[in-house]
Amino acid sequence: MDKKVQTHIPYGFVIGLAMVVVSALLEVTKLAEKPGMQWIGAIIFLVGIILEVQAYSKANNAQITFGNAFGSGFKASAIVAIVMIAWGFISLLIFPQIFTRALEKAQTDMATKKMSEEQIDMAINFTKKYFKLLMVVGALFSTLFMGAIASLIAAAVAKKAPKSTLMNQ
Repeated sequence: MDKKVQTHIPYGFVIGLAMVVVSALLEVTKLAEKPGMQWIGAIIFLVGIILEVQAYSKANNAQITFGNAFGSGFKASAIVAIVMIAWGFISLLIFPQIFTRALEKAQTDMATKKMSEEQIDMAINFTKKYFKLLMVVGALFSTLFMGAIASLIAAAVAKKAPKSTLMNQ
C-alpha cells in the first residue's frame, strides 16, 4: 500500500493552539469561572478532530480505512494533549489564580460532601503537593479519552474508498 499523506501534525497543533487562545480569553475575561465554559474547548476539539480526519481522507483521495482514519485523529489528539499540557504549565505562570481557584473549588466540593476538616486538610495538602502531576495526568487522560471518542466519530463519517478498491492496492 502507498505511503499515506499525514495531516495530524499541523491539525493537532492548530487545534491545540485554538484551544489555548480560547482558554486564555476565558481566563482574561473571567468567564473561565462560569459553569459550562469548559464545553467551548471540548467543541473546538471535537470539530477539529473531525476536520482533521476529513482532511486526511481528502489528502489521500479517500483511499483510507476506518483504522487509518481513527489513527490519524488519535495522533492529532496526542499532539493536542502535548500542547495543552505545555499550556497548563504556562497558564499557571501567567494566571496564578487558576491554582488558587482550583484549591478553593476542591475545598468547597469536599465541604459539600460533609468531609471532616482533617480529611479536607489532608486532601488540600496532597493537592498542593501534587498539583502539577495531577494536572499533567488529568490533561493527558482527558484529552486522549476525548480524542479516542472524537476519532471514532470522525473515522465513522470520513469518506473512505470502497473495500474492493482498497484491497486491489
